[in-house]
Formats: sequence, structure tokens, C-alpha cells
Amino acid sequence: MARVLPELGRAGVAVTLLARTVTDPYAFGVVAEQVEWGGDEGPPEPGAAKDVERVIATLAPDVVLLSNVYDALVLRAVRAAPRVVARIHDHRMFCPHGDRIYPQFRAVCRQPMGTACVVNAVVHGCVQGIHPATLRRLHAREDQRDAVREFDAITVGSEFMARSCARNGIELDRIAVLPPPIDPRSLDGLPAPLPADRRLLFAGRLVRDKGLRSLVRAVGLIPSELRPVLDVAGEPTGESASIAELAPKLGVQMNLLGRLTPKGIDRAIDAARAVAVPSLWPEPFGMVGIEAQARGRPAVAYAVGGIPEWIAGAGIAVRRGDEHALAEAIVEVLDDARWHDYAVVARGRASAYLPAAHVGKLLKVCF
Repeated sequence: MARVLPELGRAGVAVTLLARTVTDPYAFGVVAEQVEWGGDEGPPEPGAAKDVERVIATLAPDVVLLSNVYDALVLRAVRAAPRVVARIHDHRMFCPHGDRIYPQFRAVCRQPMGTACVVNAVVHGCVQGIHPATLRRLHAREDQRDAVREFDAITVGSEFMARSCARNGIELDRIAVLPPPIDPRSLDGLPAPLPADRRLLFAGRLVRDKGLRSLVRAVGLIPSELRPVLDVAGEPTGESASIAELAPKLGVQMNLLGRLTPKGIDRAIDAARAVAVPSLWPEPFGMVGIEAQARGRPAVAYAVGGIPEWIAGAGIAVRRGDEHALAEAIVEVLDDARWHDYAVVARGRASAYLPAAHVGKLLKVCF
């Protein structure tokens, strides 16, 4: 929102923002109003739907653009507008479990939401397993999905997410792929030169399916003379504490940097030769990869979700969970002789993710 809304204003679009929580009514350079609709795991709020209908009747907007709204009553209320466009960020709209990962066996689910979810609850323990709460969650998600199916257009961050929407009953000609925008300030100045130290950066949520444990094992497979220092940026969790105990046992020097500001992330990227995106869940996109590209840094990753779409030529993606292949990819992109080639491609890609480019495509979808 901080990148898209001001750019919409510069493009001459009058924007009013409705949000569940508003701490600063002018935070994004537009007028904001608080409407407390239901969250992604809570029940719909009838009063919120009436508030949304009131705002639409008062403002008479040309288009309503939704982002991360999961209240089915609100999703239906916005149909009062002449045109409705929804941004699907992740898997929650089409997966009652929310991440498309089977809880028991950690495999990726590729089935559309519906009857298969009931089977998976029994076989794989999805959501809350064999429990009435599972059916309640599934029915709530189906209600949300059915409302979104009626919208005029859907935007997603990757072709991978477009295919996910199509599997769940949304026609491809109503889906537009708009990768998320980076902060344009990340492109300021020349990229930092090749760091003397062999450092690799992981930045993201420190949860199991982001793959940090797998990354540490992969780094441990690298010969000691080529093994990089692993910097880890993210809010500390029990998972990260456990991995911090594992790392020295594998000969991996790991530095926990904690949660960083956007500027702090830029500095951490600059200090590293590359970033690692070892996600084991199907990433809808993989934002840290293009943030690294803006700083002229290649990436190594598992080829899941939308990652292969932005990494080609600007890094290496290997088969999900193949830690030996990931170790070889890390050695490749950190190599003094090869690093520059990857870095040049990475920096060249970054301009495609500027907010102006994103909003230019968004306006074509909306109007």
C-alpha cells in the first residue's frame, strides 16, 4: 500500500482507503477510514458490510480494489460498485489450511479447494483434521472464494498464482499478473561491489516452511574453505533458536540479525554476496528475491511457487528440498569469477518492479 497508493495519486486517481485498522488516516497519502470487517479466520461482520455499502453509495467510485479482504459479506457488498478488482496475495483464499502444505508429510498440495480438502483432512491432517472445525473453515473459505469468482478482474503476483486461481474456477482472461513493486529507493546509487567476505543472507519469517533449517544443512555440505557465513534477518522464534543450536554442529557460522528495518535489510543485502530463498512451501512470489535484485545481488532458491519466474538468469533455483544441489548453487553464485555475471542480470531485472510500472498495469486492469 505504501508504494501503490501514492503512485495512484500521482497518476491522477482519487483514492479513498478503507481498512480494518487505521492508526494514521493519512499514512499513505490518501484519506483512510476504519471499517472493522471480519478477519481471515473470524466470522463476517454484518455491520461492516453495511458500512462498505454506505461508503460506495456516498463516493460512487468507478472501481473498488480489494487487498487481503476475507469477510464474505464485505466481498459481496462491494458488488454495488461498477467494477471490482481483487488482489490475491497468497493461498488463503483457496486453501482452508492457508499454505498448501500437508501438515503431516510436508508435501505441496496442488488440488483445487473443495471435496479434496475433506479427504486431505482425514489423510493428511489438514486444518484441524477430523473435526467439525475443519468443515466450518472449509465452508467459510468456499464462501469467500465464490464471492471473489464474481469479480470483474483478479490480480496476482505470478503466473503460478494465476494458475492457482484458474484451478479454483476463475477464468484466465480475468486474471492479470502484476508482480509486487519494490521500494524505488532501493535502486538509488550504484550497487555495492563484490564483498570481500563470503556472506549469504536469509531474510524472512523464521518458520519451518521458509526453509532456514534446510538452508543450514545445505551450507554445512559446502567445503569449509568455500563455506559462507550465513546472516539471518527476521523476528526470533523457537524455530530459529533451535536452528541456532544446529548450525555450529554442522560447522556453519550463523548470525541472527533480528528483525530489521527496510534500510537495515538493504544494508544486510549489500553486505552479502547473495540471498537465499529456500522456501519449502509454494511461495506466491518471493519478495526478498527482487529486493536483492535491486541491490545487484543474485539469489539461490528452491524452485517452488512463483520463484522460478523472477530468478532465471539472476540466480539459481534447484529442486525443492535437494540440499546437495542447493549447496552447489551457493558455491556457484558466490564464486568470484561468476558472481558479477549474476549480479548484472539481477540489477537489470529490478527496474521491471518499480511502482510506476506496477500501477501502469493496474490502471489498465481497473479502467
